[in-house]
Amino acid sequence: MRRPAAALRKESDSESELEIDTRVWRLRRGADLVQAWKRPPSKIELQELAAAARKLSKGACSYWIPAFAQPTTPVQRFALDVFHFHCRRLGWTPKRLKALGKNAGAEVWAQRRSGKERQERRGMNWHFDKDEDLLDDCELVVHPLIGTATYLSDAGAPLMVFSQPTLQMSEDGPLYHEPRLRRRQSDAFVAFPQKALHVAFSGQLLHGVPGVLEHSRGERLALLVNVWLHHRPIGLERCGAEPTERGGRLPNNSPGRSLCFRPKRGSETVSLPMQLGEWQVSGIRTSLFSHLRCVQVNRSKHGHNGCQS
Repeated sequence: MRRPAAALRKESDSESELEIDTRVWRLRRGADLVQAWKRPPSKIELQELAAAARKLSKGACSYWIPAFAQPTTPVQRFALDVFHFHCRRLGWTPKRLKALGKNAGAEVWAQRRSGKERQERRGMNWHFDKDEDLLDDCELVVHPLIGTATYLSDAGAPLMVFSQPTLQMSEDGPLYHEPRLRRRQSDAFVAFPQKALHVAFSGQLLHGVPGVLEHSRGERLALLVNVWLHHRPIGLERCGAEPTERGGRLPNNSPGRSLCFRPKRGSETVSLPMQLGEWQVSGIRTSLFSHLRCVQVNRSKHGHNGCQS
């Protein structure tokens, strides 16, 4: 499939053609929407990884590492460890991965909140992971196969992932302005920061970091790796020894609209920042990693206003 792409971060103003492997929209993502491990699938020491993540976070960008590159830094080694662990878990052999050539690899970035910011800035807005530049240039949505987060600190707000809504699928991939709510009850997965906790979720799921649910204020440090197959995000620079300003763009951190979460039965509803229409959710805040079944999701009478992350 070919679509014209205006510039695509090139200096020339002329249009170029971009070829999309449509198999990326038919990837099987496994039966488990979200899973968690007590330790990440890497032997790199957490202290070394945390120092590298703090340095990487200064770039405020995400970076690309090919599946079979020779890693030279802790971040590169970690990203490839995560990539190959999850590919093996989903049944991908090295032979199949090599056949994908340049369209197999890891996107990596670091997320750091010092704890000194205002509460709404200590989280991350609700969003779907996607190729940001492809959406801007071609109005096409491609999700990663798997998204992951590895905590390197014990403080800050939790990662929260919802089983729905998801984007409506069409012949040209997911429709960005048409999220689909199949039923009123959804599942929510909540993972609070704890050093070494590794969380993985299906790449098409809505997720965010609601600042109002942080259990303790302080540095929140996480290293994030997305697994990409059949596609390389078009705006990503290859990860080098030093972070630069030329990596890919990350979702913004603006508060957005609200989603409501009831931490305990009978307690007041907490308003969470959200940028996907006006949805309401009721659930129960529980342990470090929780699966909240049958969470109530209600679309407001005002209807849906589209994604804006």
